[in-house]
Amino acid sequence: TTLYIAFHDDMLRALAARETEMQAAYEQRLAEARAEFDRSASRQRLDESTLEGRVRQLLSRQAQLEQRGSIVAALADQRLHAAGAGHPRAGAANAPNSALSAINAASPLAAPDASPPAAQAFAPDEPASAPKPRPLDEPLQHVSAIPKANGGEDKDADLAAAASSGLDASAGLSLVAYSLDRVERRQSAALGEIGLAAKRDAARVQAAVERAGLSADALVAPAAKDGVGGPYIPIGADDRPLAEAGQAVALDDRLTRLLPVLPLRAPLTGEAEVSSPFGFRPDPFLGRPALHPGLDFVQEYGAEIHATAAGRVVHAGFMGGYGNMVEIDHGNRLATRYAHMSEIVVAEGDEVKAGAPIGRIGSTGRSTGPHLHYEVRVDGEPVDPQRFLQAGAPLFATR
Repeated sequence: TTLYIAFHDDMLRALAARETEMQAAYEQRLAEARAEFDRSASRQRLDESTLEGRVRQLLSRQAQLEQRGSIVAALADQRLHAAGAGHPRAGAANAPNSALSAINAASPLAAPDASPPAAQAFAPDEPASAPKPRPLDEPLQHVSAIPKANGGEDKDADLAAAASSGLDASAGLSLVAYSLDRVERRQSAALGEIGLAAKRDAARVQAAVERAGLSADALVAPAAKDGVGGPYIPIGADDRPLAEAGQAVALDDRLTRLLPVLPLRAPLTGEAEVSSPFGFRPDPFLGRPALHPGLDFVQEYGAEIHATAAGRVVHAGFMGGYGNMVEIDHGNRLATRYAHMSEIVVAEGDEVKAGAPIGRIGSTGRSTGPHLHYEVRVDGEPVDPQRFLQAGAPLFATR
């Protein structure tokens, strides 16, 4: 009996100890399971937070690219407008346009085949190539990579489509980011073409102005005639392609507006012989040395005379030895005179455009025969018109 009692007590203690161990092990596993669940929930919340942050970043970037694309299109339109405003251009005519698709992202939500026409003229060249299989790491035909045509109303739909297209959310957002990268590269390429063309044209005009003995920086360009306005939205200092293109187009625009008021054109069409240059010569009537303050062009009687620059007519009538004479004030201390006319077709106060007819060749005043006496004056003093005509010849070679 004593042995039984002792054995029974030992067995009970062993069972109790085992039960305690099992309970402790169960509680340990339960605690570990709870901890793992908490970690998993925490990771999920972190992933959701990170995903939401990426979505916000992509939407913000997409909005920025839309604004940037609008500026790209506006700069391209400004360039083409300058080319069609009577400005002798080389850049616009030669601007590459063989790859219109390279600029169809002037706005990231623009339709693939509906890029702004102005921006298309400055699309960078891309060599044509035969179709080829697209690698898996370049999924450009995915729905999220195709820009929308609704002007930005479905930004969230773009991201939602990426997330529900069979890819996990992170991969879908990466696809959207890749598409926006392509948009930005295309915009930068277009900006490079626009800036290059603007710099080239501005350099041509600036060189002509300097050859004429003037300083482009000191000249005041006429104000733009078109109504302009709107809020001031500065260009980010870190967007170098946009800043450089904007500066180049602004300079070219100023020179474009300045060019029509500079007397760089010829006053006569066709061939015209210079019978007497600028400078000292024997007076044709007295035979004594005298200053000839202009150029004498010989053409047939009645040939049409044109204003060499835009401006306001300050004299239109008879003036002593000049005979019938027209004087035009072009601003910037510049003026031109056209003398010995047989007929005057403008009146004092008229605003004339560059190339506008102002009269006809005659032989009035101190003249030995039909010709045009042409002067250019700076600050009221006559200067050699030849330097202005030679400076403008490369710009107006077709005239």
